[in-house]
Amino acid sequence: MSDIIDPRHEALVEHLFKRACLVLDMPGFELRPLRRRVRGRGKLRSYALGYTKLGEKLITVDLYTPRTMKPRKLDAILRVVCHELAHHQAPPRLYRKWFHFVRVIHHPKFWTQVKKNVELLQKDEVLAAYF
Repeated sequence: MSDIIDPRHEALVEHLFKRACLVLDMPGFELRPLRRRVRGRGKLRSYALGYTKLGEKLITVDLYTPRTMKPRKLDAILRVVCHELAHHQAPPRLYRKWFHFVRVIHHPKFWTQVKKNVELLQKDEVLAAYF
């Protein structure tokens, strides 16, 4: 069984990802689809829609629903891309709480950056059709 379920969907998402990186002025990022070990079977406890590593310019996004493996809506995929790119634009903060340092990944400035990214994509003439 091939890893690619719908090649047209993945090619369109790759094109939209490149356009989103161009609009948000973040060149050099690469998109990788999330591959599950066993598709549509077993307990689906992971609700991760995407992830990124701050040292690398690689973003992994889940392009299919976990149980039925249907293609996700492009609106949802673009919002996840905005979220993951915001991790690189507004990195995690360190706060001191009593005698401990706490690393806050989703801090308030991060969420304002996500909203700005979504608004920029909604204003774009190519990507506005998918929102």
